[in-house]
Amino acid sequence: MTLSLDFVSELRRHFKGDIRLDDVTRALYSTDASIYQIEPLGVVVPRSQEDLISAVELAAKFKIPLLPRGSGSSLAGQAIGHALILDCSRYLDNISLPINTETRTAVVEPGVILARLNRAAAEHGLMFGPDPASAERATMGGVIGNNATGAHSILYGMTSDHILSADVVLSDGSLATWGPIVGDPIIQKDRQSDVVAAVFDIRQRYIAAIQKSWPKTWRNSAGYRLNYLLPWSATRPYQWVGDEYPPKPFPAEFNLATLLAGSEGTLAVIRSATVNLVKKPKHTILGVLSFDSIASACDAVPELLMRSPSAVELIPQMLIHLARSVPAFASQLGFVQGDPAALLVVEFSGDESAILLEKVRSLGSEVVIAETFSDQDKVWAVRKVGLGIIDSRPSQERPIAFIEDCAIPVEHLGEFVREVEQILAAHGTQAAFYAHASAGCLHIKPILNLKSFAGVQNLRSIASEVLQLTLRVGGAMSSEHGDGLARSEWLLETYGEQVIEAMRSLKRAADPDLLLCPDKLFDAPAMDTNLRYGGNYESNPWSPDLDFSQTGGLAGAIERCNGQGVCRKQGGVMCPSFQATRDEVNSTRGRANLLRAMISVSEKGLQDEQVKSALDLCLACKGCKAECPSGVDMAKLKYEFQSRYFQTHWRPLRDYLFGYIGFFASLGSPVGWLINWIMGKVIVRNLANRFLGISSKRILPKFDYINTHSSNRQPRVSLQLNKHNNNNNESCLFLPDTFTHYFEPEVEKSALDVLAACGVNVVILPVFGAGRTLISKGFIKPARNHAIHLMDEIRRLDPSGKLAVVGLEPSEIYTLRDDVLDLLPDRRDETEALARRAWLIDEYLVRPPSGSQKLRIHNASYRKNTENESNRILLHGHCYQKAQPPNADGMAVGVNASIEMLKSAGYNVDVLNTGCCGMAGAFGYETDHFEVSMQVGELKLFPDLRIDSGRSLVAALGTSCRSQIEDGTGVKALHSIVLVSNKLMASVESDRMS
Repeated sequence: MTLSLDFVSELRRHFKGDIRLDDVTRALYSTDASIYQIEPLGVVVPRSQEDLISAVELAAKFKIPLLPRGSGSSLAGQAIGHALILDCSRYLDNISLPINTETRTAVVEPGVILARLNRAAAEHGLMFGPDPASAERATMGGVIGNNATGAHSILYGMTSDHILSADVVLSDGSLATWGPIVGDPIIQKDRQSDVVAAVFDIRQRYIAAIQKSWPKTWRNSAGYRLNYLLPWSATRPYQWVGDEYPPKPFPAEFNLATLLAGSEGTLAVIRSATVNLVKKPKHTILGVLSFDSIASACDAVPELLMRSPSAVELIPQMLIHLARSVPAFASQLGFVQGDPAALLVVEFSGDESAILLEKVRSLGSEVVIAETFSDQDKVWAVRKVGLGIIDSRPSQERPIAFIEDCAIPVEHLGEFVREVEQILAAHGTQAAFYAHASAGCLHIKPILNLKSFAGVQNLRSIASEVLQLTLRVGGAMSSEHGDGLARSEWLLETYGEQVIEAMRSLKRAADPDLLLCPDKLFDAPAMDTNLRYGGNYESNPWSPDLDFSQTGGLAGAIERCNGQGVCRKQGGVMCPSFQATRDEVNSTRGRANLLRAMISVSEKGLQDEQVKSALDLCLACKGCKAECPSGVDMAKLKYEFQSRYFQTHWRPLRDYLFGYIGFFASLGSPVGWLINWIMGKVIVRNLANRFLGISSKRILPKFDYINTHSSNRQPRVSLQLNKHNNNNNESCLFLPDTFTHYFEPEVEKSALDVLAACGVNVVILPVFGAGRTLISKGFIKPARNHAIHLMDEIRRLDPSGKLAVVGLEPSEIYTLRDDVLDLLPDRRDETEALARRAWLIDEYLVRPPSGSQKLRIHNASYRKNTENESNRILLHGHCYQKAQPPNADGMAVGVNASIEMLKSAGYNVDVLNTGCCGMAGAFGYETDHFEVSMQVGELKLFPDLRIDSGRSLVAALGTSCRSQIEDGTGVKALHSIVLVSNKLMASVESDRMS
């Protein structure tokens, strides 16, 4: 089916939002977080409620199938289909404020991100009870459509227990409110009356069948929530916060809105919803218990539930071992005693921490207690890190979500696990078992190669056998991740003919033309069809210039993306351009999807220009490498694509200016005064900017030709301060960079002063930077030559390979730790060894020589009055700093090292909770990127600095960050080492005066 010209023409007349029918958009929306792929008819992005209504009305008129979609984080294929997709996530994100604290309710549009609702509710000590792991990017429309829940479901149940009413658009375009229904149905000739009449018919004819066939677990999201119409449930959450379950909308007989929960968009399109909020607990404490098998851990759950925990989560040995395999995380696993086969993390929450602590201690003498937020974060990090490793390894075999949502009565959970292990063994595979043991829901992801026919055959066979086991023990195949394409096929076996006919009658009443989310639930295709990767999948990547051997080749790096959509979150570093534009094409997932479509043989390949356009707004912040669960490195993929693209296309002249900035700076520096004078002329600057494509709203940095050509490499500070240091013989290699040497030489001078004062003998490398500017513009071969030159100089000056290499610019020193490894694969041992001793100056100064810190402040004047406003620092971390994982030595790296260094100098440091500044090297200077650059700055950084109103000093280690802060707010930020040097000078002066 294709969209008719008449429909498109009429839609353009009535629809003010975005209408996207191009190949790129259809490729972007053909996948979600599941294993499936279906290309949609097109995508419309409503800007208003009127747009939403118009789209549904016109679709009804022309009989066009519709599929409402949020962030597309669904694991079962709910967010894809051969339909016109309604993307409600970009604009329909209003929360009606203020939140009603008396009724504890909130009214939200479907595009509201759950985490944002919780932030607003937290101001009143409230939260939305269900807490899916996807809360930071899942929209409330999707939360309702999926009947989401989470780790604390034994307290708060499911979304169906918290939706009070909803304003909807029905499949014929009519408007209705779904909420509590009292009394007999009113017979009218409209779609709403048809739905209500169908519900009353179900209540009269199918009560016995529903109660007989319903799974024996309250945590069930298979099909429609017909049991809420009775209202009745086979069981109830073990620590349910309410009086009765399911909650009855007194004095109403039932609540029509509960049918939306888990309906996956097949009954109506949500315009807005009123949801219940719960009191947010003040404290949580964890107790960690070890077991000799996953099954025995599950056997212990029923007894643990008698102790009134708020959650019991399973972490298997597989994830523990994977976390331990990373030296940086191994040091954080002190809470793991021995080598257990499984851990149960038992959480207690409430308002009295002393009571919670006593409950944890009552678990036994061998329980490991995690009381502080820091200790609790380490516990949860095991699961996150382990899953990330298993999902990003360079192998065709990946953990697959298709039996990950079974809910089992907890008294049968151990039995269920033992038999699933037998099923997996019979198929020659293993799986990761983890998550919500307290609710009888373990996320089980078998490791399969779906690119092979045998893998696809195992997919279906395992699913069928697990279904029979699940039904035998009274469970449900869907409990929070939904039916979609993965489990809809099993609904008939789950409920039987009568209950399925009841569900079909509801669907017929609400959507007689089957326009809403077609081919879902009762008419779904076989679960092993429409696979993104199947036995016939082939890819044909180009031969890359960078080394991708660590990811199984270029295709492996691209295909790492599993569509989870963490890149769509509103916060953190990852995907600043998505955060600014809220456009799927600007997410890491979107870009990876297009690259995959480009190299796929089985799909119609996208053209270079289409992919280039998508990569154009990537700021190469490397946030994805740190925050993406699968470790997708979109910055590296962008560099590789640029290198390939510009082999056959003309480069903009500005690429040569910015890529070879070091070369041009060295040429221009001797006449820097003249260049500054010429570029100071507005007409010259405007002509140059227009010729090069540089924004007229930016001013290129000026040469500091006076300090650059003075004896700036001699420290200003007498080595008299070395008397405070135990080790005066340490040496390091200093890596200068173009920006601080030619444009901000005071930063370089400050660094040399501090290093000298700390007794470090500095050997300055005769090479500027590690090639970051070349790499950023895709000059891979010149960057490789630069890296070879740098490595040779380091080996010449340090033949034993023992000296630390210290730098000032995060983008350069972290290039030495990261990108140089991919430039020189034939020297991998050498580059890896160098990466382990390459430090940003902040990191170097907080590391101990001979057991003591290099940076010591003994003079009382150096540390006194630390509460003064002049000592308060607002620290904005560079993106690359924020992307740094913990270090194997257990000491501070990245932003934490800057904090530690500044505090050691007597400053009070507040870290700005910001993501990317938006400048990203040359990106923010370029005309076609300027607006997005400033939008990124306005997300958080600029507003936070304006609130401070200049009362505090601002620290930022990145040259780009300092420029962006000054352009956006007028605040002059300083490198952290300059601030430390200033304190050092004050200390010297104080010593002299005394």
